Amino acid sequence: MHFKRYILLLLGLFSLCNAVLGAEDLDAKGDSLQIPAEQITGTMRQTSMPELGEGRLSKILSRYYIEGLGGDKKWGEVSSLKFAGTLELESGEFELVAYQKKPNLIKMTIRSNQSSHGDLVLAYDGKHAWQQKPGREAKPQLMNEDEARRFIHSSSFRNHLLYPFALGKKIAYIDTVPVEGSICHQIRVTLDTGYQVDYYIDIRSHLEVKAVNTDLRTGLVSSVVYKNYSREFDIPIAMQVDSFENGKWVSTLTADQVKVNAGVIPWMFKMR
Repeated sequence: MHFKRYILLLLGLFSLCNAVLGAEDLDAKGDSLQIPAEQITGTMRQTSMPELGEGRLSKILSRYYIEGLGGDKKWGEVSSLKFAGTLELESGEFELVAYQKKPNLIKMTIRSNQSSHGDLVLAYDGKHAWQQKPGREAKPQLMNEDEARRFIHSSSFRNHLLYPFALGKKIAYIDTVPVEGSICHQIRVTLDTGYQVDYYIDIRSHLEVKAVNTDLRTGLVSSVVYKNYSREFDIPIAMQVDSFENGKWVSTLTADQVKVNAGVIPWMFKMR
């Protein structure tokens, strides 16, 4: 499985092409958050769901935080997530178990049902992105710079709509558009890491329908479509995620088990 497939998978876990717009175009295309930068405190920048004030985008995000993520109180009680399921690719089916811990720790183990060569492990411990390939003699090793950049971008717990006032981030309302049979708010997050993410939020349920990631350095576009939501710990979680690259289907991830606050601890993510 090619490394870019891992990234699509990771985007689908906790995560078609529109015209690419740079950060300088955001204000021209839609509403940005209206609180002046000089009024944003350090505490606000470190708060996952701060008070956002007035304006269309502020109201949409506030509703999304409540309906799509369970609200500030419930979200604050979440520390980790365990996901187990089946990954379907053109080459066959794989078993997957993933652990994630706030704010961005993640470890994925992928196993083939038809191979005895061992597991593929991909992880980020908050400092290093690393992998261990299948094979009895294989040892953990750091990802190269490009792989690590893509993997770390995808490791954020849930998505980049949280922490809206974080440094290096700009959020704007773009449009209201039909997507996957739903009418959705299109909200764009531009990051100083060179990524742009378009989130499509259903205007009625305020659940995330689709996310499109554009690497502004390379032009690579990948997207994920979220289906079959279930509530775990009173938080909506998609139980099926379809992944695409430049409009072509890549994988389908189906959850068999999702557990919130699964007793995950930081040492589990370390390269050993």
